[in-house]
Amino acid sequence: MSETSSRHFDIAIIGGGFAGVSCAQQVLKRLGPTHLRVGVIASENHMVFQPMLPEVVGGSLSPQHVVNPIRMICKGADVLKGAVTTLDLGNRVLTLDGGRFSSNVSVSFDHLMLAPGAGVDLSRIPGMSEHAYLMRTVGDAMKLRAAIISRMEEANLINKAQQRKDMLSFFVVGGGYSGVETAGQIQDLIAGVRRYYDNIDEGEATVTLIHSGDRLLGMLGEKLGNYTGACLAKMGVNLVFNKRVRAVTARTVQLNDGTMITSHLVVCTVGNAPHPLIKELGATGAVPLERGKLVVEATGRVKGLEKVWSAGDCAMFPKSDGGCCPETAQFAMRQGALIGDNIVASLREKPLKPFTFTGLGELATIGHRKAVAMVMGLRFSGLLAWFMWRSVYLMKLPGLDRKLRVMAEWTFEMFFPRDINLLTPSFSSPLGEMHLEAGDSLFRCGEPAQSLYAVKKGCVEITDANGQLVKSAGTGEHFGERALMGDGIWRFDATAKEPSELVAIDGGTFKTLVKSIGSLEALFKSTAQQYHLPEEIQRTVDAISESTRLATAADVMTQDVAALDASICVQDAVEEFQRRPHSTYPVTEDGKVIGLLRRSVAYDWLKNHGLTCRDGLKDLPLTTPFCVRGNTLVPELIQTLMRTGVSKAVVVDADHRLLGMVTVFDLLKGPRP
Repeated sequence: MSETSSRHFDIAIIGGGFAGVSCAQQVLKRLGPTHLRVGVIASENHMVFQPMLPEVVGGSLSPQHVVNPIRMICKGADVLKGAVTTLDLGNRVLTLDGGRFSSNVSVSFDHLMLAPGAGVDLSRIPGMSEHAYLMRTVGDAMKLRAAIISRMEEANLINKAQQRKDMLSFFVVGGGYSGVETAGQIQDLIAGVRRYYDNIDEGEATVTLIHSGDRLLGMLGEKLGNYTGACLAKMGVNLVFNKRVRAVTARTVQLNDGTMITSHLVVCTVGNAPHPLIKELGATGAVPLERGKLVVEATGRVKGLEKVWSAGDCAMFPKSDGGCCPETAQFAMRQGALIGDNIVASLREKPLKPFTFTGLGELATIGHRKAVAMVMGLRFSGLLAWFMWRSVYLMKLPGLDRKLRVMAEWTFEMFFPRDINLLTPSFSSPLGEMHLEAGDSLFRCGEPAQSLYAVKKGCVEITDANGQLVKSAGTGEHFGERALMGDGIWRFDATAKEPSELVAIDGGTFKTLVKSIGSLEALFKSTAQQYHLPEEIQRTVDAISESTRLATAADVMTQDVAALDASICVQDAVEEFQRRPHSTYPVTEDGKVIGLLRRSVAYDWLKNHGLTCRDGLKDLPLTTPFCVRGNTLVPELIQTLMRTGVSKAVVVDADHRLLGMVTVFDLLKGPRP
């Protein structure tokens, strides 16, 4: 449940990549000063210049120089940082999850441009998602570079040569642009810094590039592909062709031919998948999809939809000379700009333009001041191609300040050694601790659920919309599983009753654990039943007979209860189990209920303490009984049973003496005549 529409955009753009930013820039340029509102919605507040990410890994560029704040390069647009959770094309409204401390934001729009990019799916290769490094964001590049330097530091401490070789065995999966450029930069980094590590011999650090095809960069033709392979091999990169990775472990890479190779670091540059938002829209039939991508017309408009446009990696964008556009920056930028023109033309009721760009060429750097290029049908390689690569991407880089910074950094890199500082970036942990003071709100009804919470110390009260207590979670208890296993929305309020310490388990981690461990799933499904909404409880109450609704616990309880006296021993209790078989027995002392004994607990106790054990029942781990007074009305009893998650209650008098027991079945039978 989200708040009512708080924003409206005449033109809403989802995605802060090349396509989305280019569209926003073109729209703002064409419209000039206007009352129309343009909004850019992106998961980050910056645009990543992805072709330069490998240079971050190699230490040729600083991370902050390959990103640009969207607000600064799209001046005049409203920029909203957040993830789109729902998108209703019919009503032209979307819901935005802005973060942990804010409620959902509803955004309405007139024209919509979809450019969220592609997703990633490594699940097809066992172990890849758990152990491989990606190359999609600045954080990925920083993390990978830190991991490489960290392996060098660790290997420098090892005296055995074979252990050092295993530690410094790096693998890159994928022979496309990203894979080739990353492998070259890693090799360059290793070659440039090895001399600073006295205990690491030349040749002990190795980089292996695994490609499923028979040559690298197949889109550049056989000659340049072979040249790329030859250059990488000369630099020292091991090339493995016509092989696929079958599985990855923490210490090995397993190929489809059965080969198992030791590796402590694997970089995956393959595994593109449909973006989750686009996939969800396609599943509902809201948009046409082909191979997981939006089907668009030559104008950039989504086929069959008015005022909905798409470009970039998520779109099947047709080329004028046949086929579809490749997923590269030069095409995404021009697609976005064309859509910007066509949106303005649509607003002014003018004809739309088709996409006519067919590409200027392809470039890829392979490290060590070498690159390959195919421009206007001409092929270049070596130093000249490397100079062309840097010149072209320098011109494409948004913002004069970034251009100057990158130019200066590239210049310094030619004369000075690479930086080998180990700056390990901090990444989100699946576990987080927090402190709440009495009265602090943890979450409110309607907000997105993102964590499971465990109480280390203190108490948190869960209340429903009527302010009625649902659960008082004390030390050692948890809550939040119902929302995470359901629709992801809190249906209750959570407020600290006293100063409390909580541990928050990330929702993604929680779902992975639940899917992986069946017993956990069963446990959380059971405990989730405690969180019933008032209307759910009322439906249950309404389903029973009127005579039962007017009765009390004493009217419907079972009086003939198999109770056990605390003075008897375990063996005596077993004899009672055989005479009167039940799963649970109330244990009394001087007629007062002191606990519940589960039959399975007694059997386990005998197995662990000897079958001739004469221990008293008070020595066993008794369960705290759920007790209600005899005058408790049935509707209140039903609510209590549902919200405590128990199936039976012990009925006691004012002195806590046993009167009987009541179960759900007793409620179905109704009061005794």
